[in-house]
Amino acid sequence: MAKPTVPLKRIVVTALAVAAPGLVTLVALAALGILSPKWLALGAVLCAVLGWVVASILVGDLTAVAAYGDALSRHPDATEPDLTGWDPATNLASLIRRFSREARRREQMLRDGMNARQMVFDGLPQPLILLDDSQKILNINRATRELIGNPPPGSDLSAAIRDPRVLQMVQDTLDKGEPNATHLTISDPVERYFSIQAVPLEPHEGDGAALLIALFDLTERRRAEQMRSDFIANVSHELRTPLASLIGFIETLQGAAKDDEEARERFLALMADQAGRMGRLVQDLLSLSAIELVEHTRPEDHVDLAATLGSVIAGLQLEAEAKDMVIRREIDPDLPMVLGNGDQLAQLLLNLIDNAIKYGRAGTPVTVALRFEREIPVPLADAAALAAVSGVVRIEVRDQGEGIAAEYIPRLTERFYRVDTARSRAIGGTGLGLAIVKHIVAHHRGLLEIKSTLGEGSTFSVALLAAPQEKRPE
Repeated sequence: MAKPTVPLKRIVVTALAVAAPGLVTLVALAALGILSPKWLALGAVLCAVLGWVVASILVGDLTAVAAYGDALSRHPDATEPDLTGWDPATNLASLIRRFSREARRREQMLRDGMNARQMVFDGLPQPLILLDDSQKILNINRATRELIGNPPPGSDLSAAIRDPRVLQMVQDTLDKGEPNATHLTISDPVERYFSIQAVPLEPHEGDGAALLIALFDLTERRRAEQMRSDFIANVSHELRTPLASLIGFIETLQGAAKDDEEARERFLALMADQAGRMGRLVQDLLSLSAIELVEHTRPEDHVDLAATLGSVIAGLQLEAEAKDMVIRREIDPDLPMVLGNGDQLAQLLLNLIDNAIKYGRAGTPVTVALRFEREIPVPLADAAALAAVSGVVRIEVRDQGEGIAAEYIPRLTERFYRVDTARSRAIGGTGLGLAIVKHIVAHHRGLLEIKSTLGEGSTFSVALLAAPQEKRPE
């Protein structure tokens, strides 16, 4: 690094300062008659020359060191200055270099620490917001940005959360210095429920953070509570009706119809029908509960769907014949086995075919197709990769009934949901058949699709992962 240009004025001033003591001494000696004018002049010249030389070295080196320090502040690899070898300047340059390196090391450590803290902050699953003592946003994490957008640092909390209860709760926390909590509902794009908690922080001069807000998502819990409430209400209603009928029939048989043989026979048949309805409901509830208990683990048995279908159709043959219906089978010749639970898949086929018989027109066929497809639907791609399978087996059950309007299809798999409640109960439906199908499909990591055309009928399609390197026995 070449020496920077030094202003002449600075050298002159420094030279005078250096030469001044010598000049004063020479003048004093001349005044005392010890020094002649000739030697005074010569001494003055020597002092001036010496002052100039020393000033040039001193000012030049110090200016170079100052420029070096300035260069180090902008770039860590600045070229060292070209000094004359004056030890104080050399030592000063070395000290500045060490100080710069240490400062940069500490700055990098601080930056790394801040980045690590931000990474941890961003990685936390709960939405978090840091505020200062005037409710200004200092920082938010990734979960918060996904939830409420990305308000810029320094903006008011009210720009991100407009709920007056939340804003008042935050202000109370700041005023009292004590943790506080409330609830928040966000309706866009779907309704979600949060517990929002505010925790005061110790004052910190670095970032000015005074308050941490944490949001805890209660949506699933609220929905589960609502579902449980609805479920209990529906079960109570479904059991209350047949139970009331049974009690009424029993009271009648114990009273006015006690000796009426014709009434007794008629009432006993009705009682048997209502008892059967309650039995089917209890059985479906038990089945649904059993499936939900194991729904988190995917079954791995190899199931022969074609053989299972044959057994299910045999059991439904009388029901189909009672409506003058034929159950047709369309099965690919080299159908592979599927990964699943045999009993659950038998129940899935039973519920779908039984539904098709119940809601299909009398005298029309019910078609059940089993086909192998190499193209794996996108929702099953991850599960297929885990299972290393080469395709899916698709089950299709088609009826020729009245069909279902499009607006009702999304709710068909809800528990106790019926498009036509009176008709469903009249034909013995519990309102749980398709809910059981949905949970069996979810347990198998499969895919359920429902298509229907009014006046033409409905098709229920289930895609299941094929078992690798296994085929149905001949």
